[in-house]
Amino acid sequence: MKGRFRLRQPQIAPIAGGFLVSDPYGVYEKPLALTEGGLLLFSLLDGKTLEEVQEEVFKAHGVLVPRKELEDLAKALEEAGLLLTEGVAQRLKEEEEKLRRERPMRLAGLSYPKGEKEARAFLEAFRAAYPGEGRRAEALLLPHLEPARVPEAYGAALAVLERTPEPERVYLVGVAHRPLEERAAALPVPFHTPFGPMEPDLPALQALDALLPYELFNTPLAFREEHSLELPLLFLKGRYGRARLVPLLVGRRGPELGEALKVVLGEYPGLVVLAVDLSHVGPRFGDPPLGRPLAEEARQRDLGFLERLAQGEPEAALAFLGPNNPTRIDATEVVASLAPLLRGRKGEVLAHRLDLEAPTLSAVGAGTLAL
Repeated sequence: MKGRFRLRQPQIAPIAGGFLVSDPYGVYEKPLALTEGGLLLFSLLDGKTLEEVQEEVFKAHGVLVPRKELEDLAKALEEAGLLLTEGVAQRLKEEEEKLRRERPMRLAGLSYPKGEKEARAFLEAFRAAYPGEGRRAEALLLPHLEPARVPEAYGAALAVLERTPEPERVYLVGVAHRPLEERAAALPVPFHTPFGPMEPDLPALQALDALLPYELFNTPLAFREEHSLELPLLFLKGRYGRARLVPLLVGRRGPELGEALKVVLGEYPGLVVLAVDLSHVGPRFGDPPLGRPLAEEARQRDLGFLERLAQGEPEAALAFLGPNNPTRIDATEVVASLAPLLRGRKGEVLAHRLDLEAPTLSAVGAGTLAL
């Protein structure tokens, strides 16, 4: 292989003996296992030739890496979609073009039923899991965790949707689990569900884009596998058959999105939905196995956070978590970004659960809050 290499930013997960590196958008599904040394070579390849990598390693470590080893690594990276060759770039472009037309269901048949009749029964069972009556809301916080893990939280959300008249549009704001080019992103296409597609509200999206200091439609591929929108959307479309969708992902906090949404909601009113989870604790996240002290801390952090949001105090909710967010509540970037919109909106915490993931002795928190 000749010339300078261009690498894509990978998703990296530690495993026994090394790391798994993979395409962050899931276009290339097969990850690549690398040792620590392999990961070092990977990090050195970007913008360099094979000869330059050999020279740099030799100067730093006194080791001459065989050219064939570097060529094999480059080929493996190309097969994993992490080396930006012409072929990889073309495939990414094709996937992006598909997403500019529609967002298909990715989790149907896995996390929820494919058929409309079965999906309707699915929602009714979840509503039955929550005994309360819900309350009318202008904003709703619900989970994006696998529905089967926290049925009462999704049931509480359904109870809120029952009491809230169908809006003309839903502003669904999820956590970006894939990298975004900007702080937030939107995808102005139909999102498919078992109940039919939820159509985008293009005027509202264009108005929002015009108010932001960055291009809103910046990372279509980030929506390809994103469950933080797909799972809540099932429940929203199941209850609101005619409402249009403003689908948003937040990657990094910034007040611009909340300020812009305040303005857009004046002309294009609708229900604001925050699709977020709460604490992430246990070995999967770098903690010891879940025990009573850790579980109690996670519950206290979750409920303290939600209760302060219910008082209309998003800044206090974030401050309660401290600078390090020790139980890794993943709602922080969304709440911080929407703080201008959430400030002063009072409500009620309807459900909370810390769900045990038994195989890993870890747990994730989920809650429902109507504002």
